[in-house]
Amino acid sequence: MGAALMGAALIGAALGVAPMQAQQSARPPLVLSLPGSVRQAGLAGAGTAIIGDAGTVFSNPAGLAPIKYLSIEGSFSAYPDGTRQGSASAGLRLGPMHLGGGGSYLLFNDSAAVRSNLMWVGTLGYRFGLFSVGSSAKYVASEDSTGHIDRGITEDVGLAIALFDISSIGFSAQNLGNHRISGASLTLPTTYRLGFMLNFTDPQTTARLLGTIETIWTQDEERRTVIGFEAGLVVSGVGLVARVGHGGQPPASGQSEWAYGGGILLGRLRFDYAYQRRRGLGGEVHRVGVRWTP
Repeated sequence: MGAALMGAALIGAALGVAPMQAQQSARPPLVLSLPGSVRQAGLAGAGTAIIGDAGTVFSNPAGLAPIKYLSIEGSFSAYPDGTRQGSASAGLRLGPMHLGGGGSYLLFNDSAAVRSNLMWVGTLGYRFGLFSVGSSAKYVASEDSTGHIDRGITEDVGLAIALFDISSIGFSAQNLGNHRISGASLTLPTTYRLGFMLNFTDPQTTARLLGTIETIWTQDEERRTVIGFEAGLVVSGVGLVARVGHGGQPPASGQSEWAYGGGILLGRLRFDYAYQRRRGLGGEVHRVGVRWTP
């Protein structure tokens, strides 16, 4: 199944760019387009092959496989027009199985036509050797300014190949179904993501240097590619890292192609920050988050 989906992804179609404004119900809920973790946001949205963090439940259901025991993550984002986003996720390993879940809530400003977007994700995966597979059930809701709510369920599947701590390949197929629960049927475009990550240095040593490249195909939109780098120094579990990413962004986000970020490492605890401009309106998007992986 993974090979067939990857073949479909390589044939798949398209993405582009437009300003972030509260979408009408006929448009995809914006919460589907925004990075689920601050680390991914600092890499301009690349995250399919960045595995081992709880936030991967939003980008690749197979990405939880490298977690040793437990991973927890939370983030908050502020947009210049008053829109706010909060997200949280967790992953748990049970032998060769991994379980995960997460939620993201997007609250628009008072003048927006859409009041809020909500997304819940539940993930189940299995690891065998270097390979892991996973599947997610995803609940999505969009509430307009009158209080009317459209609700639906969709599914994601993913594959990850982890070559020890050196490199990884990630593939995910998102929004494979569209099952209406209430209200109008939500627009949930099928998206395929294929990414590659390489550690240029041993991640267990002092110097850290990581690179990732990802190509994304979304239904009825142009293909886009994102490149990201993460570099830093870590001594006895304490250190600093910097991130930069560049590439095409989701049409609804209106964000610039460049993103920047960084993090503070304190043992198993990480504090992350990401910054990105909104090209259409010239404002700044700030994201902060915390990760804990024992």
